Parts: sequence; C-alpha cells; structure tokens
Amino acid sequence: MSSYLKIIYMLLGLPKTIYFNFKYFNFCDAIKFPVILSHRVVLSKTKGTVIIEAPIKTGMIRMGFGGVRIFDRKHSRSVWYLMGRVTFKGRASLGYGTRVSVFGDLTFGDSFAISAQTQIVCNYKITFGDGVLIGWDCLFMDSDAHKILNEDKEIVNVPKEIIIGDRVWMGAACKITKGTVIGNDVVVATNSCVYGKHTTSNCVIGGNPVRIIKTGITWEI
Repeated sequence: MSSYLKIIYMLLGLPKTIYFNFKYFNFCDAIKFPVILSHRVVLSKTKGTVIIEAPIKTGMIRMGFGGVRIFDRKHSRSVWYLMGRVTFKGRASLGYGTRVSVFGDLTFGDSFAISAQTQIVCNYKITFGDGVLIGWDCLFMDSDAHKILNEDKEIVNVPKEIIIGDRVWMGAACKITKGTVIGNDVVVATNSCVYGKHTTSNCVIGGNPVRIIKTGITWEI
C-alpha cells in the first residue's frame, strides 16, 4: 500500500480509531492513539477488555492495512468482535480482511503480523509468541463452535488452548485447530492442517497430518 493510500485510510478511519482507543484505554494512554484502524474495519462488538503490556506508542497496533497483490483491498473488510480479552505485548499488524472473534483470552506477542484475510476464533485461549508472521487465508479455532454430547449428555468436544511459539511463520491457507502447540523458530508449510503438539524448533512442518519436512533451518522476517 502506498503512503498516500495509508494516509487516506487513516483519515477515513479516524472516527473508529478515536472510538476504539477511548473505549478501551484510560485517557492518558488513549490520547496517544496506540491503535490505528482503517475505515474498512467493522467494529461488530466492542465489549470485553484490551490490554497493552508494553510501552504505549502511537500506531503500535494497526488493523485493516497492508497490501497483498492477489486481493482487492477495496472490498475486503476486517471484523472486530470482542466479548472476552485481547492482550498485545508490543507491536502488531492485523492486515486487511483480518477477522477476530473473541469470547476467551487472546494474546499477541511483540512484532506480530497478519498479511491479510485471516480469521481468529477464540472461545477459550489462543497465545501467539513474539515475531510471529501469519500468511493470508489462515484459520485459528480453539473450539468446535458447536457442542457434541455423549449418551449421558456430557460435552465431549471441550475447547483446548492453542499456543504458537516465538518466530513462527505460518504459510498461506493453514488451519490451526484446538489443542495445537507449535514450538519456536518453526515454518508451517502452506495449506497445512495443524493439530497436536509440535515442539521441535528450527524446522519446517506441514501436511495433513503434519510431519517434519526439514530440520536445521532459520527464516528471515
């Protein structure tokens, strides 16, 4: 996105930016405008709590901006639906088309980034480490959305926490399901469906079911 378009989107989104900051933060923090919203962000539900566990800086968190050539940003809206708690531990960029629904506890580490068109559905708990990069069209869900009951009417598909380590690069179109744990310094191959624990560091994982594809790697942000 050009600097010219960024300025236009920021100006158009100014009413939403003002509302968001003064809704969630005290006056001294809100007046610094740590969160900047594009006009294409839909504030569907603005309850719950937003916490910033880092020094407050203007524009440190942005939502609805970015640029991926294969998408038409003019028709791609982001959605913010919050009934639970969201914690930011530093800088974060939630690219255009990002949709966030939170009834539970969602945490973003420092230097977190989503390129575009990714969905996060947090009904229980999802934690992202520092330096995480998420490609487009990814989905994170820590529950099954609907309850499955056994013969005794007991819930058998309870939500489970998702934990993503530091410096994880998630390729496009990945699906991350409940109970997933990914270690540090991991690349997840495009179009993977990830579940279970994958704690080996410095590796590429991918597929369905997921397996280690290559070890001894690092990646550049």
